[in-house]
Amino acid sequence: AVRLVWDAPEAAWPRFEEIHPRAVERYRERRHVEEVDVGRVNRLEEAARLTLREAEIDTKTSLLAAAERVTSLQVEIDGYDDAVRENDRMAERVRQLLGGESPLVAAAKTIAENLNADYSVTLGELESRQQTVQKLLDAAPEAARPAIDAYFAAKAESREQSQELRREIDAIKAENERLVLVVETAQQQQVPIVVRDVVRGYAANQLTEGEKWSVYWARWGEFLWADPRFANQEGGVFPAIVGTMVMTIVMSLAVVPFGVLAALYLREYAKAGPIVSAVRIAVNNLAGVPSIVFGVFGLGFFCYIVGAYVDGGPANAGIVPFTANSPAFYATVAALAVTAVGAFFTGIASNTGGPAAASAGWKIWASRLSFLLWIVATITLFVLIAKLPEFHGFFRAKLPNPTFGKGGLLWASLTLALLTLPVVIVATEEALAAVPNSMREGSYACGASKWQTIQRIVLPRAMPGITTGMILAMARGAGEVAPLMLVGALKLAPELPADGVAPFVHLDRSFMHLGFHIFDLGFQSQNSEAAKPMVFTTTLLLITLVAMLNVAAIVLRARLRRKFKGSQF
Repeated sequence: AVRLVWDAPEAAWPRFEEIHPRAVERYRERRHVEEVDVGRVNRLEEAARLTLREAEIDTKTSLLAAAERVTSLQVEIDGYDDAVRENDRMAERVRQLLGGESPLVAAAKTIAENLNADYSVTLGELESRQQTVQKLLDAAPEAARPAIDAYFAAKAESREQSQELRREIDAIKAENERLVLVVETAQQQQVPIVVRDVVRGYAANQLTEGEKWSVYWARWGEFLWADPRFANQEGGVFPAIVGTMVMTIVMSLAVVPFGVLAALYLREYAKAGPIVSAVRIAVNNLAGVPSIVFGVFGLGFFCYIVGAYVDGGPANAGIVPFTANSPAFYATVAALAVTAVGAFFTGIASNTGGPAAASAGWKIWASRLSFLLWIVATITLFVLIAKLPEFHGFFRAKLPNPTFGKGGLLWASLTLALLTLPVVIVATEEALAAVPNSMREGSYACGASKWQTIQRIVLPRAMPGITTGMILAMARGAGEVAPLMLVGALKLAPELPADGVAPFVHLDRSFMHLGFHIFDLGFQSQNSEAAKPMVFTTTLLLITLVAMLNVAAIVLRARLRRKFKGSQF
């Protein structure tokens, strides 16, 4: 039934302004139920399914398919039971409406009885199938019983909660869809619009100056906090902002410690030689590699090798594992022990004695041999771990759907960490070199060790340059796009990489990125003209974020320099 409540703009518009905020609020409530509450139920069910899958793998029996079949049959049985009760209710309503006994009442009863008879036959067949499958589960090993019971309990609970949430969603949807605004176009055509579909409404020709600014800032608020709509051409970029920020933070946590330690070793500890020269050449070459090459490396190494190994062990990553009690396994363990022990003792031998003894030729060769043995031991250790036969992955229950064997937040962050590593190393080395040697010598003269000098004298005064390198690396990583196209960035990610669900930061999820968002809208959109405002605004936002990071580097460096200026000599 359609009921006209208000007619003419003078009467309809004030009422629209009254009901529109409530309709939008109900729409947000519905989205919250669908995303949060329904997601919680789905996670409960998925956890029980994975537990049963683990038990199935451990016991080498077919449990999950049988349990899912029992559950689906139970859903069908419940549906037929509801249909039988509905037929009885319909016949009773006919009797109440017509009163007493009549041919129509008798016909209604006959129809209900015939339908129920057919349903009873079908119910008998379904229950027989269910009992057959249930016998297979009853014969399962005792070790799998807790997983089976937990699975059915979770299924029953999720089915009950899902029905309740569906009723809540349907009630909100029905309340919103009954409110329709009918507008008339310039061609005098009436167009019905559901009120909840209206993003904002205002009388453009009647706005005051303050109301115009209010609309302007409201659109900025929508751009920054709302989700994208209409193939990302409208709405906001909040998921892309979150993805960019989380990816940059994880990248910084990976690249800064490693880059600072590498620069500290090269500047303070390493002696000039072919190995140090090779490392410096490698760092310089790394800075000149095109970014798309890093993306290909991240996809091939991190996703298809390391990620697949984490998911399902060496077999899932295409690595042939050692067989149990094979001679090759014991030979690798023995080689690891011999090289590690040899590296340890040759390293001790190269550092014993005074300065004159340390300059002896055999001690120099012992130091080089120790370094070589440590490299061999490290490689042997990685081979042993990669081919370990007892390891079957951390997420084998989810296979063949990969968890880390695909693009995600972790691999994108590590790929960009490799890309920005030269920035951190070079900036840190320059900062360490800028600390006057007189400070180091004064510290040594006071009896401080080398590490105490580095920790209390060198690092604090090099902190401005180190911080500058860190923020410049963050700025470059935040603006990179090409590697992310291969290792995790998506046009539209269904879930945020960081939310309120433990563990809060989900390293396995794909994510949206501001740079990739610009590329997608500017070059992959079906209607590039309609996407131009979003492209320009998102570009301005990304440039602003990168500029803010660079300004922060300058300000922080200036403050730290002022802090240590008075102590320099």
